[in-house]
Amino acid sequence: MRAYRGFSPAFPPAASQRKRWEIDLPNNVFLLQRTAWSKSLFFALAVGFFPAACSAESPAPGGGLLAQLAQGGVAPEASAPPIASPYGAYLAGLVARSDGDLDSAAEYMLQALRYDPDNPELLYDALTMAAATGRNEDAVDLAERVLKLEPRHSLAVLVTAVEAARQGDLKGAEARLSVLPGRGFDQVLMPMLNAWIKTGLGDAEGGLQALSVLLQGDGGTAVLHGLHAALINEVAGRNEVAAQGYESLLEQTTRPTLRITWLAGSFFERHGQRDRAIALYREYIASAPGSDILMPMLERAERGGESPAEVASATDGMAEVLFNLSGLLSQEQANDAALIHLHQALALKPDFMLAQVLLGEILQMQGRSREAIAAYRAVPEGSAFSWIVRLRIADELQQLDETEMALAELDRLAAERPDSYEPLSRKGNLLRIKERFAEAAEAYDGAVQRLEQQGEIEPHHWSLLYFRGIALERSGQWARAEADFKHALGLQPEQPYVMNYLAYSWVEKKQNLDEAEAMLERAVKLRPRDGYIVDSLGWVYFRLGRYDEAVVQLERAVELRPQDPTINDHLGDALWQVGRRNEARFQWHRALSFDPEEDDVPVIEKKIKQGMAVPPENI
Repeated sequence: MRAYRGFSPAFPPAASQRKRWEIDLPNNVFLLQRTAWSKSLFFALAVGFFPAACSAESPAPGGGLLAQLAQGGVAPEASAPPIASPYGAYLAGLVARSDGDLDSAAEYMLQALRYDPDNPELLYDALTMAAATGRNEDAVDLAERVLKLEPRHSLAVLVTAVEAARQGDLKGAEARLSVLPGRGFDQVLMPMLNAWIKTGLGDAEGGLQALSVLLQGDGGTAVLHGLHAALINEVAGRNEVAAQGYESLLEQTTRPTLRITWLAGSFFERHGQRDRAIALYREYIASAPGSDILMPMLERAERGGESPAEVASATDGMAEVLFNLSGLLSQEQANDAALIHLHQALALKPDFMLAQVLLGEILQMQGRSREAIAAYRAVPEGSAFSWIVRLRIADELQQLDETEMALAELDRLAAERPDSYEPLSRKGNLLRIKERFAEAAEAYDGAVQRLEQQGEIEPHHWSLLYFRGIALERSGQWARAEADFKHALGLQPEQPYVMNYLAYSWVEKKQNLDEAEAMLERAVKLRPRDGYIVDSLGWVYFRLGRYDEAVVQLERAVELRPQDPTINDHLGDALWQVGRRNEARFQWHRALSFDPEEDDVPVIEKKIKQGMAVPPENI
């Protein structure tokens, strides 16, 4: 029997490959859809400004500055130990940076700089690392030193301009930015920052004029222009013009992003168009099933509560610019640059909760679980994001193998919202990952029951039924599991992973072989590069005695998943049946080398010694 492993998306991937496999925020949370952002402009954004900060991302071990904020029993990692040699500290910093551990890299670079304070390369590297890890005091000090060597260093100019604005010196910020030539990244960032600085200095018309440069770009910059023009007009008290700007922006986007919906709806609430805001929130919520981010805003609008302005000043506007561009950079996996911008946004607006959430999300996707938890814990419980970040904290506790803490957090969430299925669904996922299948099935039962009580089993819930089916099958409840797989296919016809699991289970039970074959052939067409699905098709051919066809598929499966013990074992069986005995034993030896299930080891060893019957018996 194939061990439960690797059926995408049955397990979350390793941290080094992690993407959100359980979606809790819609994929258009931030300012723009990826399709609206031209590759040429993105290249300028990601490479032209901070080349050193946009290196390939790697997962980093948890721990660092943000981890000091961690609560709830998750201890922060120790900081980078001191190294008595400048060369040793520098090399340690390079290694940490290449490993994606930016916090340790920053500490080592700062150590090296103490030994050689005038080394320009050390200064540049230390500045980049300090800015990317939120060490703002260090970053400001380093930026001032860098500017003495290179007055137009883009990152140093940005850091010092943000610091001037933070201290209320908008003229100083404007002077800082004026030295930049307006190329590459600067051609987008600088006009937007200058627009807000001019607005803060009382020249909103000049701010709009500075912003108009964005209209010369592609569709992506036009949306940026539309959003910030509306915000500037609102801050300047031009509410009718701002309203027209928001309406125009909503018309430009076929499906407005969360941020645009949030800002436009909040404006309508404040300016006598509460019904328009309610309709906008409802439309967004209906278009993003499973996301209740805007529910607090909808409830507030419906009861007539006060809607505070998200952008009420020039520094708020500058923070919004930096946040918007961070979101775009993170979509393109330029996470070091995104982190730099986020920390600058938070320097200007420390209570910018959406920026704090994005910070946690980037750290989470980098596999930096401790730092992600710390970032998420900075979001206050009263925030619209509190529910989602607590769910994510539970996910990251599981990544740290703090299983019982994660389960306790999910139980608290389930008790707080007895109408929400999400905590119990995630509890089931966690228990399933830990192979506590009977407990997982019980948690999934609770999640499904909550949905059924609300009459809300909808197509996007197919994965819940699929995962419960896996837990039921693995805990020996096949009849219920089969019903769940069929129900999931009813909700999401031809879903390849569901077809694979159901058909493979039929093959193992020697049931419905013809139907299983047809189902797997369709699944392979839909996912031709999924080794597990290709393996399943090869195995059904083996079960049907079509050994030559089985070998073809199983050889493909091994190419796609070369280190999977079950697939190598299957290929060995098929090779034996077609007379390729030496190759069969080779594959069985490979299967043993890849840590197969404990029960499979003696079976494989026996085949290596004795071979197999032809045709096979009891397979």
